[in-house]
Amino acid sequence: MTATPPPLSHTVRLTVRFKESDLLGIVWHGNYVTYLEDARQALGVQIGLSYEDFMRQRFAAPIVDLRLQYKRPAKYGDKLDVTASLVWQEVPKFVHRYEIRRSSDSELLTTAETTQVLLHPDGSLALNFPPFVEAVRERWRRNEIKVAGKTETSPFG
Repeated sequence: MTATPPPLSHTVRLTVRFKESDLLGIVWHGNYVTYLEDARQALGVQIGLSYEDFMRQRFAAPIVDLRLQYKRPAKYGDKLDVTASLVWQEVPKFVHRYEIRRSSDSELLTTAETTQVLLHPDGSLALNFPPFVEAVRERWRRNEIKVAGKTETSPFG
């Protein structure tokens, strides 16, 4: 039996924009989902599973479960480090775990987890990983995927 590969992780740094906060300068809760997507997409680009890769293969990977735990509020102007970690799965789904930290003091603000399933081009549920995903999994299993630690997004979106 082979060991489970460690998660693949990537962090994006973003700046909370005015339009993302309320009159008290606190980030509206729904905007955290966008922050998670930014980190998940950046990780996907790093490992070869970007939205474009899925579109080229005509596969979809809808989110079927989302869990967020708000610990402390983010505020207008904060720089946030949003880390997405893809966790190895034996069945055809993607599970990402997230941390959102304020970059100035590394305080943990939010944790989250998403689960995505895979759908064939005809919309049916994939019962096996498609070849383009399996190729990435094989590289992951052999520890051949190197992920850049952090990227910074524009403070203006």
